[in-house]
Amino acid sequence: MEDWRVDSFFTATHISYLQKQYWQTRYSISFPRLRPAEGSVAPNFHLSDKHLLQLICAYRLWNENLKISISTRENESFRDHIIPIGVTTMSAASKTNPGGYVVDPQALEQFEVSDERDMETIKIKSGKWDMTR
Repeated sequence: MEDWRVDSFFTATHISYLQKQYWQTRYSISFPRLRPAEGSVAPNFHLSDKHLLQLICAYRLWNENLKISISTRENESFRDHIIPIGVTTMSAASKTNPGGYVVDPQALEQFEVSDERDMETIKIKSGKWDMTR
């Protein structure tokens, strides 16, 4: 909602603190950009694809062991191209409506899903790159 550079700096600072205090724990981060949703507030800053890529690269350079996740909020092309750059996990076949895995899929969604591919398609696509970290 605010300047992504400031938010990211303080998130990294917090992760550093946690790693020093709880050094036997693995840490992960996700970058869920805001998407249109019913009743949502427009963010004060827009995070472009270019800036999100810079952010992911910065986190990867800063901490090679940090798990980095990308959600289905991102479009198919962006997700396909970000895999070899530093992402360790991706969501697939996500439902965003409350109870979405057991109720009518037409129910109110919390946000738009941009990449609607199924899990098998994502696995095949990501299998083209070595995802071990």
